[in-house]
Amino acid sequence: MKKYYSIALSFFSVFSLAQEMISFESAEGFVTGSIHGQGNWISTPTGGTPAHVTHQVISSDNASNGNTSLKIVRENVFGTQPESVIGGFYNVSAPLSVTDFSVSFDIHMSQLNGSVFGFQGVNNTAEQMVVRIDFDKTGIIKILNRLSGSLELVSTPAVWAPDTWYRFKIVGTAAIVRYYMNDILIYTGIAVSSFDIDQLRFVHDNDLGTAYIDHIKINSETVMSVKETIQDQNKALVYPNPARDYLKINVLHKIDLVEMYDASGKKTETVINGNNIDVRGLNKGLYMIHIKSGNKSFTEKFIKE
Repeated sequence: MKKYYSIALSFFSVFSLAQEMISFESAEGFVTGSIHGQGNWISTPTGGTPAHVTHQVISSDNASNGNTSLKIVRENVFGTQPESVIGGFYNVSAPLSVTDFSVSFDIHMSQLNGSVFGFQGVNNTAEQMVVRIDFDKTGIIKILNRLSGSLELVSTPAVWAPDTWYRFKIVGTAAIVRYYMNDILIYTGIAVSSFDIDQLRFVHDNDLGTAYIDHIKINSETVMSVKETIQDQNKALVYPNPARDYLKINVLHKIDLVEMYDASGKKTETVINGNNIDVRGLNKGLYMIHIKSGNKSFTEKFIKE
């Protein structure tokens, strides 16, 4: 897999389950100024002097929960980067199991047509990406997913606007990873590697603009994800969504019938193998999929990329 950072990092965490909440407040031991070295936080290593970037800071300029937040902004001594690598990295107190984790945070971005901001859950020790959200400079929100064996950033239907606080939540289970924006499901996919997450990165590509990160919660919503999984046994899970090549259906019982309709209501040919549907031949757009399984029927929407 592609190595996203050219600087080798080596941080180690304690292997035990933990819930955490971070709002960058003085009561938590934070002070305004560089994020580097505060608690388990570092800023991006440079490989030179200084050893870490210096302008990723705790700031009282803007906050969604309390008085301060993490402010990530351009480092003027560096140019625009090909990937989002500049920012604040949090070494979690205990690795997050890729089969059972949650991370949520608030984010506020200042402008379009500037930096690509992002969140990345990684295994830093193995230098492997596990989950990733990109807030593209066009306003499109993209998710890293594995499609046909290769890693691709997939556009979701969700968009962001400047000067607005958004709440994002990522909930991972053994089967899937769900991505929420303001508690609305925007994408369902898979973790792109099987490694546990030992570092959270809030980053940008060092172009124009500023982002504020606040109210981070770690593993405080995994109970909810278990409840969702139980409830989903009484409905169909259709993922990844959007889909490019294959669509997977997860239902409690055997699939008896699948019918697919485009946005005009026209029935389309369905090629199904077990619980996998080949959608490579479909035109891009919105589709409805009707599923019969046992004595239940389900209708779900998906987007073909």
